[in-house]
Amino acid sequence: MGVSDLPFEILTQVAYNLPARDKRSCACTCKRWKYPFQMALWRNIKARDYSDIQKIINSIKASQSIYPLHSLWVHSLHMHHSYGESNLQDINLSDLFRNLPNLKRLELEVGNCKDIYTEIPRSDEIWKSLESLKIKYSAIISREPPQNVLEFINACTMLQKLEIHKHGEGYRMEFNVDDFNSMHQNLRILSSIKAKLCLRANFPATLDTIPNTTPAFGMISLDIDSRISEKTFGYIDSFRSNWNPLWLYYFGYKYPNLRSLKLNATDAWEKSMDLDKRQRIISLFQSNTNAFKHLETLVFTTNEHFQFSDFILWELLWALKVPLKHLTVDTTYNGEIDGPYPMTIGRILQFVSETLKSLSIIGPIYSDNDKKPTLELSHYFPFLTNLCISGSNVSLNLDDVLGRCVTLKQLKICGGRLFINPSMTTEESKQQQQQQQHHHPQQQYGLQTLKLYDCTISAKVFNHLSFRCRSLKHMNLNTLCILGSVCEKTGCLLLDMSHTFLKTLYIGQIRYSRSYEEMKANDYINMTLLSQLNDAPLSDEESERKKNEMDLEYSTVDFGSMNWLHTYEFDSDTGAKDYVTVRLSAEEVDSVLEYFKNFQSSRISSTFDDSSSCDGQETQIYWNHDLHKGYGELRLGNIEAVQVICAQKDNSFRKYAV
Repeated sequence: MGVSDLPFEILTQVAYNLPARDKRSCACTCKRWKYPFQMALWRNIKARDYSDIQKIINSIKASQSIYPLHSLWVHSLHMHHSYGESNLQDINLSDLFRNLPNLKRLELEVGNCKDIYTEIPRSDEIWKSLESLKIKYSAIISREPPQNVLEFINACTMLQKLEIHKHGEGYRMEFNVDDFNSMHQNLRILSSIKAKLCLRANFPATLDTIPNTTPAFGMISLDIDSRISEKTFGYIDSFRSNWNPLWLYYFGYKYPNLRSLKLNATDAWEKSMDLDKRQRIISLFQSNTNAFKHLETLVFTTNEHFQFSDFILWELLWALKVPLKHLTVDTTYNGEIDGPYPMTIGRILQFVSETLKSLSIIGPIYSDNDKKPTLELSHYFPFLTNLCISGSNVSLNLDDVLGRCVTLKQLKICGGRLFINPSMTTEESKQQQQQQQHHHPQQQYGLQTLKLYDCTISAKVFNHLSFRCRSLKHMNLNTLCILGSVCEKTGCLLLDMSHTFLKTLYIGQIRYSRSYEEMKANDYINMTLLSQLNDAPLSDEESERKKNEMDLEYSTVDFGSMNWLHTYEFDSDTGAKDYVTVRLSAEEVDSVLEYFKNFQSSRISSTFDDSSSCDGQETQIYWNHDLHKGYGELRLGNIEAVQVICAQKDNSFRKYAV
């Protein structure tokens, strides 16, 4: 079968995956290719300005006498209204929408909500095919809800997915309880709402009516980011959120089948409540025994007013015994830790331990002092597969985590200290010997992905991970200080992960120290060696033998296929201290190997110019000035791919073959 004889269905699938230019070329190739590639061209249309919209209207009118009608092929339309151009109301959009009977997705970007055209008779029934609507607006001068937007939304009677986004300065669109009720009265099959708006309600006047609200049984996903405006307009409170926990009381009645709830309540006005008010709200929630009984995912974003927000988590949702499977609590502000109140997550874990599959706690300060108390998991989590603990002053016992989360697949730790029980190292050595003698397999954990950022870790943790987590395939090590003993003969601080066979390794800004005292004095080892022992997993006995051979013959081992990295301090343009990691070239590696073959004598004979330092103007990296301190070696069984994280606070990577 020749290419020109391919079935229509295959040609159509090929056409959908080609860029527009290639679609046009293929449509002109032969007669059989014309329609499938024309269909793909018309399927998704973008109008970037007024003239584009007018061209589309003219093209549709011109093709009315041609079969098949091109307008029947349009499934997605993205309309962008540029500033300074004619108002969208000047365009006869009725002609456009009437001739797009199969339109399923519509995206409107407007400078002002008043630009949204609503003078379309409902009797025309031109919205019967629309399933997804996204509105992106900017300026709203007043805080009154734009009725034309609500009318426009309510006209899309078959809508299943609604998104409302705000960009730029100005007030946000306001929605109240009546607006939600009206919308669902018209949109009977709406299942998902994602919106940046301002929730406005007079709850003292509406509380008695909420239990009688008509449920929207089809709604399964709600994502609300509520605040008054994007800028302050000279008033300090205009940027704040007027979030009220009684909205959850309303949502509990309105959406009984809700599966996913995402709430952003940063900068909430009310920081605290008196005891009587708290108890009244709790009683209201408990009166609805069916609230959130199907809720599986909760994402709650707040910031410094967590003392108010924890009321929602602990005293409301916990009281309802919500069977959460996925929980995210984010207390950061613009990506930074922002909050004076220490947080204990034990209360979160208390009511979700039996059902939770993923947990992310992002941003809180776990202690208001320098003692860094250990974060303990007081319950077992039989189904937890993903865990992220990120914040400040967190101290986590890895043995505790792995022992209580036996199904854990992904672990991410940021902003603290990771350690193991002191007895684990000697116990594991004995267990390894017993395994070699009796061939009894040691209990293994199923951890597959590990991400560590901005942490202080003992070198023994890596050995423990390698021995107990042999399914580990992906590892991200970024901005770490690793503590351990340095061999006086070789200058090596060893991270032994010889049982680990990685598919991917992201690494950067790794520094080493012998003790906390040296770390506080900013006296770090900055050289890193990535090494691998094998091309395939070995038995414990074979792995131990090969590791011992490498230790005994260290000065003569072939380092040719290994990677040497150097982390150095960098003076940025802002004057702040940053850290950069680079991979040494082949010529530089030769010099490093020569130095460490006779580390003790090289160290004694070396002389250094302390005045040489790296700053933003220097092109040479003085890695050789760090050789006398020694190096850290991350020794793995095998690595398939390494990506070096170049800078401390960005996402730039350089990929190297291993």
